[in-house]
Amino acid sequence: MTTEHGAYKNDRRQGPDLVRQLFAWLAVLAWLLFIIALLLVHFARPEMDTGLVRYWEIEIRGDWHPVLTNWLQGMLYGTALLSAISLVLNRLRLRRKDDRLHFNLVLLLLASIALGLYLLRL
Repeated sequence: MTTEHGAYKNDRRQGPDLVRQLFAWLAVLAWLLFIIALLLVHFARPEMDTGLVRYWEIEIRGDWHPVLTNWLQGMLYGTALLSAISLVLNRLRLRRKDDRLHFNLVLLLLASIALGLYLLRL
C-alpha cells in the first residue's frame, strides 16, 4: 500500500542503514581516489612545449613520468574497482521502487576506465 506521496505505508526503514551508509562512503572514497588521480595526471604528463620554452632552450620532459604514471594507473584501477563493487552491491540491494542506481558511480566507472585505457595506449 502506498500513501498519497507514493511512499510505502508500512515502510519500516527509519533512515539509511549501515549498508546504505557503506555505499555512500565507498562512493566518497572512489571520488577522492579519482580526484587524486586527476592531480597525478597533471604532474605525470609531459611538460608543455611552448614558443617561450623553445626560445630560451629550456629542457622539458617530453614523456610521461614513469613512477607517477604507475601510481596513476593504480589509483584508476582502485577507483574502477571501488565503483564497480559499489554498483554491484547496490544493484543486489535494490528491492523497492524508490531504490535506484546511482548515476555518479556509473559516470565515475566510465571515466576511470576511459582514462585507464588512454594511459595503456601510451
